[in-house]
Amino acid sequence: MRTFPVNLDLRGRRCVVVGGGPVAQRKVTALLRCGAAVRVISPRLTPRLGRWASAGRIGWTPRPLRRGDLRGATLVFGATDDARTNQRLAAEARRAGILVNVADTPGCCDFFMPAVVRRGELVVGISTGGNSPALARRLREELGRSLGPEYRLLVRLLGRARTRVLAVRQGPRANRALFTGLVRSPLLDEIRAARWQEVDRLLARHVGDGVTLASLGFRIPEGDSRAGSGTGRA
Repeated sequence: MRTFPVNLDLRGRRCVVVGGGPVAQRKVTALLRCGAAVRVISPRLTPRLGRWASAGRIGWTPRPLRRGDLRGATLVFGATDDARTNQRLAAEARRAGILVNVADTPGCCDFFMPAVVRRGELVVGISTGGNSPALARRLREELGRSLGPEYRLLVRLLGRARTRVLAVRQGPRANRALFTGLVRSPLLDEIRAARWQEVDRLLARHVGDGVTLASLGFRIPEGDSRAGSGTGRA
């Protein structure tokens, strides 16, 4: 199966999760992390989902799925242990033109949830097209060991440097060469080693005179030797 990889901005968008067990909790956790407006439909909830419902972090419809419950949703997730319910919600979602994912039922899925490695705004998703979630998890573990916490700061730093460069309007070709040079420089190694003066030197060389961590809004504790663990907070 050839799937189309995409990252969705779900901030404020209605997403419906049908089911209230551990699988549903994992889906809800991922959706909340992305700022989605989550509605859970289930007679019962895990204790954590119950606390979130009581606190108003999620909406809860405390009954089984009914016709019309999916109206207005951007995404729908089926996470029940009832195959008939899962098939019914998939069919209703597709009639309404809503993308649906049903746990452990590839035939009812319009999209698959990748195994994800997150380092701040760096997101690496791994999908096997529903063939082997276990393999995706193994690859996530391997990538997680190679992508350390320093990438969190690196991505934020590159984003602010990019904003600064684009404001100068040098043109696409010059900007591309600058960004490529900065990414291929020893910047990551210097962040990992917490050599902040070297980071400033690279920024000045590639982005422009006077460009430093401080000028980009980062506060690096003086003498701090920890890369990415509490450093670089703006």
